Amino acid sequence: MDLEHFIGQVKLNCTISDARSWGFFSICGLLMRLRELYLNEHSLPPWESGPMEEITSWIQERERLWRDLESEELHELVVERVAHDPFDVNGLNTLLKDSGLIYGSGYGVMGKPTFFVARLAQAREIYDYCVYYAGMELCRDLAAYPAMLQGRCIYLRLDVLRTMLWDKFQTLRSGRYRAATEEMFRRFGIGKNDTVSGGFAEGLERMSLGISDLFVLHEVGEAFEDDYWEEWGGVLHGGFDKNTELYLRGIKDLLADTSEMGPLKAAIKEKDDCLLTAYAAFLEGIRKEIFPGFIEAFQSFAGSGDWSLIGNARVAAHEKARRLRADLVGLWKDGKDAEIAAFLRQSVKEGFFDTTR
Repeated sequence: MDLEHFIGQVKLNCTISDARSWGFFSICGLLMRLRELYLNEHSLPPWESGPMEEITSWIQERERLWRDLESEELHELVVERVAHDPFDVNGLNTLLKDSGLIYGSGYGVMGKPTFFVARLAQAREIYDYCVYYAGMELCRDLAAYPAMLQGRCIYLRLDVLRTMLWDKFQTLRSGRYRAATEEMFRRFGIGKNDTVSGGFAEGLERMSLGISDLFVLHEVGEAFEDDYWEEWGGVLHGGFDKNTELYLRGIKDLLADTSEMGPLKAAIKEKDDCLLTAYAAFLEGIRKEIFPGFIEAFQSFAGSGDWSLIGNARVAAHEKARRLRADLVGLWKDGKDAEIAAFLRQSVKEGFFDTTR
């Protein structure tokens, strides 16, 4: 198998996907992702950067390439003269079995196709799932997710997780952080005044592996919460505006996190306060907005060590998320798709997720 040719084909699909979808991002979000993509293509860690003139020239060249490819369809991946669907993850990874590489593909926010090829760092089983740990990424697109679920396989992307941790460290150094973030880094021997010299890179690598179960168990929880699979999938891919889709995905994430197989249940069962602290540190944006009960429970837990506070918050949030999902699916089944966005906004506005009500 010609690995260099294979990686080149995947990289082309990555660029085609970006060319067709870059407009989904805000200006700040696009610039951030372009910087990450530049670092990936130049094999640089997230705390380094190239000369500004070089980066600017690279971005301009990438924009020209997007214009050339924006109307092009994704390509099949040809391996030993046989064409494969780029979303045939299992089949392609079977071909890569002895290469030391792992391939991933799927769909992200707003239906954006996403792809990567990485060196396989390790593999293990959890419950009935095989977890593949993707190490150094050899190609990827603008959108990058720390973990992806494909059938009975979970792909954990350590490079992406390391970048997310670096971003968290930046907030820690700037003073714009919550106590949970500082505590998460402290547990791995990293302080907010540390520099990136010495053993910092190794510490961040250990941390990436140390908190990886947070993202792996999220994917397990997502698979477990497959009620209304077809109907809920229809809602999620209903072609709504970006804000509505993000809220829908936030509900989907909340169901996974609070499910019987999700990370919060695992933390409670094992009394794993390291996993719990990592969850608190990464709870942000819409996920934080629709899970206000966790922040209150975690703050009380930090002073008392009472795990029942976390357990009660988990159960209350899960029940509310399931109820809202059922209501949204009901609207979809009744052909009232146009009412979903307004119903969702009104539910959030009225404090639907406030567990004190």
